[in-house]
Amino acid sequence: MKTNRVLYVDFELYADNDPEFKAELIDGMIENLEELEQAYFQSLSQKDPAPLKKAFHKVQTTLSMLEDKELNTIIENMKDPVLGAEAILTYKQLRLEICASLRAEKASI
Repeated sequence: MKTNRVLYVDFELYADNDPEFKAELIDGMIENLEELEQAYFQSLSQKDPAPLKKAFHKVQTTLSMLEDKELNTIIENMKDPVLGAEAILTYKQLRLEICASLRAEKASI
Protein backbone atom coordinates (compact mmCIF):
# COMPACT_ATOMS: atom_id res chain seq x y z
CA MET A 1 0.00 0.00 0.00
CA LYS A 2 1.38 3.38 -0.99
CA THR A 3 1.24 5.96 1.75
CA ASN A 4 2.29 9.53 1.56
CA ARG A 5 5.38 10.83 3.30
CA VAL A 6 5.77 14.27 4.79
CA LEU A 7 7.80 16.47 2.47
CA TYR A 8 9.99 19.24 3.82
CA VAL A 9 10.56 20.90 0.46
CA ASP A 10 9.99 24.63 0.14
CA PHE A 11 8.77 24.43 -3.45
CA GLU A 12 8.20 28.17 -3.59
CA LEU A 13 11.90 28.72 -2.92
CA TYR A 14 12.73 26.72 -6.03
CA ALA A 15 9.70 27.49 -8.23
CA ASP A 16 9.29 31.19 -7.36
CA ASN A 17 5.47 30.90 -7.39
CA ASP A 18 5.50 29.56 -10.96
CA PRO A 19 3.01 26.66 -11.01
CA GLU A 20 4.23 25.29 -14.34
CA PHE A 21 7.82 25.22 -13.16
CA LYS A 22 6.75 23.65 -9.86
CA ALA A 23 4.98 20.87 -11.77
CA GLU A 24 8.08 20.31 -13.93
CA LEU A 25 10.27 20.28 -10.84
CA ILE A 26 8.08 17.67 -9.18
CA ASP A 27 8.06 15.53 -12.34
CA GLY A 28 11.87 15.70 -12.47
CA MET A 29 12.19 14.68 -8.83
CA ILE A 30 9.92 11.68 -9.36
CA GLU A 31 11.83 10.70 -12.49
CA ASN A 32 15.19 10.90 -10.69
CA LEU A 33 13.97 8.72 -7.81
CA GLU A 34 12.51 6.13 -10.19
CA GLU A 35 15.64 6.11 -12.37
CA LEU A 36 17.82 5.41 -9.35
CA GLU A 37 15.91 2.25 -8.57
CA GLN A 38 16.01 1.12 -12.20
CA ALA A 39 19.75 1.85 -12.40
CA TYR A 40 20.40 -0.21 -9.28
CA PHE A 41 18.90 -3.31 -10.86
CA GLN A 42 20.44 -2.57 -14.26
CA SER A 43 23.89 -2.30 -12.71
CA LEU A 44 23.31 -5.50 -10.77
CA SER A 45 22.11 -7.51 -13.77
CA GLN A 46 24.83 -6.17 -16.08
CA LYS A 47 27.54 -6.34 -13.41
CA ASP A 48 28.40 -2.79 -14.41
CA PRO A 49 28.44 -0.01 -11.79
CA ALA A 50 28.28 2.80 -14.40
CA PRO A 51 24.47 3.17 -14.62
CA LEU A 52 24.18 3.29 -10.84
CA LYS A 53 26.99 5.81 -10.46
CA LYS A 54 25.34 8.02 -13.06
CA ALA A 55 21.97 7.75 -11.30
CA PHE A 56 23.54 8.53 -7.90
CA HIS A 57 25.04 11.67 -9.38
CA LYS A 58 21.80 12.68 -11.11
CA VAL A 59 19.63 12.27 -7.98
CA GLN A 60 21.81 14.52 -5.78
CA THR A 61 19.80 17.70 -6.42
CA THR A 62 16.56 15.88 -5.63
CA LEU A 63 18.05 14.55 -2.39
CA SER A 64 19.26 18.00 -1.44
CA MET A 65 15.81 19.48 -2.01
CA LEU A 66 13.99 16.71 -0.13
CA GLU A 67 16.23 16.93 2.94
CA ASP A 68 15.04 13.45 3.98
CA LYS A 69 17.69 12.01 6.30
CA GLU A 70 16.30 8.48 6.20
CA LEU A 71 16.32 8.50 2.40
CA ASN A 72 19.88 9.83 2.32
CA THR A 73 21.03 7.07 4.69
CA ILE A 74 19.34 4.38 2.61
CA ILE A 75 20.96 5.69 -0.55
CA GLU A 76 24.37 5.65 1.09
CA ASN A 77 23.69 2.04 2.14
CA MET A 78 22.78 1.17 -1.46
CA LYS A 79 26.37 2.02 -2.39
CA ASP A 80 27.69 -0.61 0.03
CA PRO A 81 28.04 -4.13 -1.47
CA VAL A 82 26.99 -5.74 1.83
CA LEU A 83 24.12 -3.41 2.75
CA GLY A 84 22.87 -2.73 -0.78
CA ALA A 85 20.49 -5.68 -1.16
CA GLU A 86 18.57 -4.80 2.00
CA ALA A 87 18.76 -1.06 1.35
CA ILE A 88 17.15 -1.30 -2.07
CA LEU A 89 14.05 -2.87 -0.52
CA THR A 90 13.74 -0.01 1.96
CA TYR A 91 14.51 2.47 -0.82
CA LYS A 92 11.68 1.11 -2.93
CA GLN A 93 9.15 1.65 -0.11
CA LEU A 94 10.47 5.14 0.64
CA ARG A 95 10.44 6.02 -3.05
CA LEU A 96 6.80 4.95 -3.35
CA GLU A 97 5.84 7.06 -0.34
CA ILE A 98 7.81 10.11 -1.48
CA CYS A 99 6.54 9.89 -5.04
CA ALA A 100 2.95 9.59 -3.77
CA SER A 101 3.52 12.76 -1.75
CA LEU A 102 5.08 14.52 -4.71
CA ARG A 103 2.16 13.53 -6.93
CA ALA A 104 -0.28 14.82 -4.29
CA GLU A 105 1.65 18.09 -4.14
CA LYS A 106 1.48 18.38 -7.92
CA ALA A 107 -2.25 17.66 -7.90
CA SER A 108 -2.75 20.56 -5.49
CA ILE A 109 -1.18 23.10 -7.87
